[in-house]
Amino acid sequence: MRIFTAVLLTALLAGCGFHLRGQVELAPVISAPWVTGKDSALVVDLRNALRQSGVYPVKDAASATVIIDLATVDYSRSVQSVDSQGTATGYTLQYDVLYRVVDRLGRVLVENSSLSFSRDLEYKSTELLQKKQEEEALKISMRQEIVRRIIRRLGTIAYYWQIPGNSRVLLV
Repeated sequence: MRIFTAVLLTALLAGCGFHLRGQVELAPVISAPWVTGKDSALVVDLRNALRQSGVYPVKDAASATVIIDLATVDYSRSVQSVDSQGTATGYTLQYDVLYRVVDRLGRVLVENSSLSFSRDLEYKSTELLQKKQEEEALKISMRQEIVRRIIRRLGTIAYYWQIPGNSRVLLV
């Protein structure tokens, strides 16, 4: 009975479209993406995530099937609280990204989309080194979440192709 239950549960999970986190199936149009942007760490992380999803980013726009343009990337830190002596005791870390995706012919597949993440960082002047490391860890965490959101959004792209004289055909 246990074996039957295990087989049944496995079949149900396989049939419902369950995928491990990070495993996003991307449309064939995204088979050779070119990722561009000014934040090199975010570009590298996005390229690595694309490879994990089974596509291989190209090194130039000429050979790309789609261009993922990280148009603006802004990381900032602002004071959230101060103590009685005017020393900062808390910061808000903010990571904002505006991106879009276009195909080789310039058709927009994902309109300008913005992602914004913020995290709070409590701060003590006596723990400077530890807080710098904690801030860097939070920044990496926000960047990884941005990459996951972009990959999930890319997973929703269905590619339409206009055939002259006919209606649009959906290519997935």
